[in-house]
Amino acid sequence: MSFIDLTRLTAVLLLIAAPAGSELPPLPAIDGKVDLERYAGDWYVHGNIPIRIPFFSDAEAFNYTESYELQADGSVRLTCAFRVGGFEGKNRTFSFKGKVSDKETFATWKVSLMWPIKASYRIIYLDENYKTSIVATADRRYAWIMSRDTSIDDALYDELLAFLAGAGYETEKIRRVPQNWAASQGQTAWQGKPKPSIYDQNG
Repeated sequence: MSFIDLTRLTAVLLLIAAPAGSELPPLPAIDGKVDLERYAGDWYVHGNIPIRIPFFSDAEAFNYTESYELQADGSVRLTCAFRVGGFEGKNRTFSFKGKVSDKETFATWKVSLMWPIKASYRIIYLDENYKTSIVATADRRYAWIMSRDTSIDDALYDELLAFLAGAGYETEKIRRVPQNWAASQGQTAWQGKPKPSIYDQNG
């Protein structure tokens, strides 16, 4: 990667990490404490506001998953996996490193997109059974509706959309993610440890 390319990429990442300029206050995380051991594991993404940046886009994601793995140093390894453009599309896997920034609730994390750029992510919704969750950014730029199941009931999905609307989101920006695991031969929620890349940086 040339210096010019790296400079452009850094500028894009700084734009992502910066506040969106909304007049609304920063989006709060949930009030209660998150049990990270219960939260860890595979989640199926059923809706999100797509990210479109030079090295990562989930705008055409099918069978989208996020997997959280606790590390010995207290950090969280976040692995995103999905098919591009269809259930038999190319499989993409990305890995990021997250660090808990709120040690009282464990609901707010700093996620390393690319050293030294970090984004603030927070859990804004989590049911008591750890079956459904919404992860979002403080500036309301992005959000991910997730569950432990490959499918989600329409009524529940609409309820979660209403929750996001009440939190100040423009829900028309949220894309319903197609999930059909019978249609993807041999795909699992996490295709194995991703190869080392710029997405998996320390810091």
